[in-house]
Amino acid sequence: MTPSPINRARVQSVILDVLTAEQFCDRDQLLDGQVHVVEAGSSDSETKWAPGGRWFDIPQPYFSLVSMGVGGVVTASPELMSWVRPLYEGVNRDEMMEPVRIAEVSNRMEEHGQKTFGPFPRWVCAEEDLREHTPPAGYKIELRDDEHDRHTVMAQQAVSRRPGERTTHQFRVVAIGSDGPIGSAGVTADGDGLYQIHIAITEEHRGRGLGRAITYAITRATFDHGAVPYYGTTSVNTWSMRTAIACGFYPSWVHLFSRDVRPV
Repeated sequence: MTPSPINRARVQSVILDVLTAEQFCDRDQLLDGQVHVVEAGSSDSETKWAPGGRWFDIPQPYFSLVSMGVGGVVTASPELMSWVRPLYEGVNRDEMMEPVRIAEVSNRMEEHGQKTFGPFPRWVCAEEDLREHTPPAGYKIELRDDEHDRHTVMAQQAVSRRPGERTTHQFRVVAIGSDGPIGSAGVTADGDGLYQIHIAITEEHRGRGLGRAITYAITRATFDHGAVPYYGTTSVNTWSMRTAIACGFYPSWVHLFSRDVRPV
């Protein structure tokens, strides 16, 4: 049976399902242009994550801020509301991410042993937007579902998960040069039908178009598995953003969140 195409409408629907679960909100609250402050509900007692969201543990207490470009949703545990509501109620989309507010969140959450991450842009791709890139001369790309040929850089993908991220690596593409494997792109299953792309290339082989070639290959493989691919960057990693854009990815949402990163 041929899987249905991963078009823009399906991508949008999958992302909205995930974000409404993680933000404990309605779709309208993500799309109506207003900034909403929402109280977090409880996670699934067995899985520890929000049902329908990505497979990341819900920290206690919980703070998460999301914008899809038209307003946004600030979600926090009940015990945080005494300072979250005054900080965010009545602000607009751009004011959500002002440094003074991010600093306040960071200081408050540090009191709970949590580190604040972001704001991180998240990029998605639909099949009709994917742009093909072939490997440069002297390289080839292979699809793998094993653990062979992992060098130091590629092995970083296997340990890149933050505490509480219960995602699993699915498959990868490997870039091979004259001296063997020199880079790869892998995907983690971050939720039902949602795969995140991770890229690693040795420094001496960068700047030759390999990033685009392996991003295209892993994105194509993700579509073939019937999943929606997404790509995360930091707000300053313009090189990674250029790679995403060149392959047809477009910005979908921006995320700011806090998480306990202390050793268990």
